[in-house]
Amino acid sequence: MQPQAFDSYAINYDNHFTYSMIGEAQRDQVRRQLRKVIENNIKQVLEVNCGTGEDALWFSKKGVEVLGTDISEGMIEVAKQKTKKVEFRQLNCIHIGSLEKDKYDLIFSNFGGLNCLNANELIQFRNGCDSLQKKGDQLVFVIMGTQCLWERFYFALKKDKDRSIRRQNKTGVETIINDEKFKTYYYSPEYFKELFGDDYECIISKPIGLFVPPSYLEPYFLKRQLFLNVLRFADRMCSFSFFSNFADHYIITFKKK
Repeated sequence: MQPQAFDSYAINYDNHFTYSMIGEAQRDQVRRQLRKVIENNIKQVLEVNCGTGEDALWFSKKGVEVLGTDISEGMIEVAKQKTKKVEFRQLNCIHIGSLEKDKYDLIFSNFGGLNCLNANELIQFRNGCDSLQKKGDQLVFVIMGTQCLWERFYFALKKDKDRSIRRQNKTGVETIINDEKFKTYYYSPEYFKELFGDDYECIISKPIGLFVPPSYLEPYFLKRQLFLNVLRFADRMCSFSFFSNFADHYIITFKKK
């Protein structure tokens, strides 16, 4: 992971995504699923790749104790400015095994934070989760999958074949934020089920942004809010596990065996 890319982006992240129409639409889908999870006596959450702390703040308002962690110092500084009720700490998620054991009954990562990890780093992260949690504890991750229909059709229409199939590139895709380069890796739900399967049972996966598009299409929808609302409704009606890998993101939930 390259923290400097996110350090420089931190001050603009909320305006570009968190408070955007598409960002709010996709986050609303995630939170509908999270509400079901925290009803199961969730008391302490470890959020990895917490970014500017928007989800940690939401958990806190629900009466849940949260530790928000992120590799980016810039993101953590923005998060700390939002609230004093949440502890935020700069920490690479592959090193979460250094935290207190048997404390976090939910480990959460939103909006593709884990897509910044390559396969070997994901194994380190999985081992860290396993070392921290006890039987019955849960994991909830929001991941960018490998078969996003919006991306395939949009870039195909633009006659950009390479970008239309980029999510299928197993060696990672070069991403640039504020002139900083890093790689993004895309993973299917099946990949995560296999990765965590020895220690965790997969409870469910759901599509996030099957009809609501990726955030880079925000400019097109700025003057088409009614159309976006129709797409939001369609997402609520078609929230079937089968479609998980065809959406912009998917949310997947595990329980420790």
